[in-house]
Amino acid sequence: MKFNKVFSDSLNHCYAIMRISKNDKDFVVVASEENEPCYAYDLNNNYKRINVWNDIGGTMTMIPIPGTLDFLATQKFYPGFNSADCRIVKESFNGKGWDQHVVGDFPYIHRFDLIQHGQGIWFIGCSIANSKKNTDDWSDPGKIFVGDYDDSTANISNYHALDIRLKKNHGYKNMNGYSLITAVEGIFKLSYPTLKRDWQLTQLSENETSDIISADTNGDGDNEYLAIEGFHGPYLRIYDHNFNSLYRTPADTPFGHALWAGSLGERQYFVFGFRSGLQNLELLSYGSDGKLTKQLIDKQVGPSNVTVFEKNGSKFLLSANREINEVAIYQISASKN
Repeated sequence: MKFNKVFSDSLNHCYAIMRISKNDKDFVVVASEENEPCYAYDLNNNYKRINVWNDIGGTMTMIPIPGTLDFLATQKFYPGFNSADCRIVKESFNGKGWDQHVVGDFPYIHRFDLIQHGQGIWFIGCSIANSKKNTDDWSDPGKIFVGDYDDSTANISNYHALDIRLKKNHGYKNMNGYSLITAVEGIFKLSYPTLKRDWQLTQLSENETSDIISADTNGDGDNEYLAIEGFHGPYLRIYDHNFNSLYRTPADTPFGHALWAGSLGERQYFVFGFRSGLQNLELLSYGSDGKLTKQLIDKQVGPSNVTVFEKNGSKFLLSANREINEVAIYQISASKN
């Protein structure tokens, strides 16, 4: 695959990213983890930049509200992980920009999600810790909170924590039917409630995991999972669809953080980036030969989060290249032999 950088902009410690679109409106949104702005870039107007907010960043997660150009976002997740003042805001699109409403305070919430279902929208929130004496204090493990989100009032009701407590509760992945949550204790499957049972957590692996994604990169019809092992790396582990370990890399990708998985061309791939050492952004594939292949996308950029989106028949990679304070968009095309 070829990756050609077609756009870049400067945003100090850019971190959270998202693509939102409805009818004739289409944007990618990037927010900083510092007390810095959040920008939206108009994909229909040559990446024209719109300020969503000017400061009070500290944004770890942004989630679109289904069927709208509105979204929820965390703010004040600083300093570091000592984020007792973290809050969630709602950004409502007004035709030209976004108006902000504070939903409430959500201490230490690092990842959250909105799950649409037949009766409404569930809220899932994962706190990286429950309390902290300082940034390096992990003695009070995080929680998984659930509730019901009412968009008409921007209110979360029936908000409560599940029984399990997880240390360094960092990774979250919506799997379209259930969620994966990762922590020091391993990888967990969060099953959504039904008429017959409540929320349910099932442990899938006991390996300390920071983040996880899945794709069928070897073409056998079943997904493989790529996990960043250890809190922020430095290992990568490949699991099969039953979470049997297939492969583990040496400790050569310190501060592993950025992950995406999906189809590019006729195959499925992983995209991975790490924020220390070489700070590379890479395209990965685990083949039927049991080997992990890597292709360099960009070097010394230190990405925090990445995603792929499609526009006008072409695919693009959006990367928050945090360590060089760069918002970058790469156009993806097949290599010509």
